[in-house]
Amino acid sequence: MARRLPIFDNHMHLRAEFKGVEAAKAFEKVGGTAIMLTHTPYDDVPISHGSDYERAYRKTLQMAEAVRAATSLQVFVALGPYPVECMHLKEVVGLEGAVEAMRQGIDLAARYVALGKAVALGEVGRPHFPVGPDLVHACNDVIEYTMATAKRLGCAVILHTEDPTPEIFGEFAAMAEKVGLDKNRVVKHHSTPLTRPEENHGLVPSILAKEELVVEALKGGSRFMLETDYIDDPDRPGAVLGPATVPRKTRAWLERGVLTEEHAWTIHRETPERTYRIQIE
Repeated sequence: MARRLPIFDNHMHLRAEFKGVEAAKAFEKVGGTAIMLTHTPYDDVPISHGSDYERAYRKTLQMAEAVRAATSLQVFVALGPYPVECMHLKEVVGLEGAVEAMRQGIDLAARYVALGKAVALGEVGRPHFPVGPDLVHACNDVIEYTMATAKRLGCAVILHTEDPTPEIFGEFAAMAEKVGLDKNRVVKHHSTPLTRPEENHGLVPSILAKEELVVEALKGGSRFMLETDYIDDPDRPGAVLGPATVPRKTRAWLERGVLTEEHAWTIHRETPERTYRIQIE
């Protein structure tokens, strides 16, 4: 009997006040089996101090429990302070205070990783749009602190940054090496399709489920993950990709020969299992 192919979406945001569980059901209905539920900022939980992350993280963890209760999906969780929040925190508590608040956010997320409630710290990093050098330096401080924490915990880090070039991949690889974090445990969310080791310096690309990106990525091998970056925001219905995209596209690409079965198993099981030290059923 042929094994059932697992289908893993490496980056989804779900909000109880919007589609939430219904989006997860849409993913499952077309063959999805597992998701990485990634923490997101919430309008009703403003972050002004590091302690505010406790309430925000609990909201993400409650969403994970709701999806598990309503579906058969495996739900893995990543928790961390969203990088763009640094800009707001800078206005509230100054740049040094912003860094300290985000470090506190990492420490709170680390507690949930230690408890087995989350498997990764993320998404963390720096704004994906140009900002001043002072803010970049502050965000890099937080990235390095996050990587050191991940090294201590034995967990992965999911990075949110500008679109990576080989040079930017190299920058983050150097940060990981500095603190002793295995580069196989550093995931670049919303990555460019740079899958050759000399391009990504050993980091793990997570690529939007778009055919042109996947075709390009496969030129360097199948060591990458797929994601929608579904944001669950009714005010931005066309932003990024819908929740059913990864299973639908994976099946279509298999039927048309864009992906082989071996590619699919690597993308949807082997790479996530190795990166997060999880078991995908």
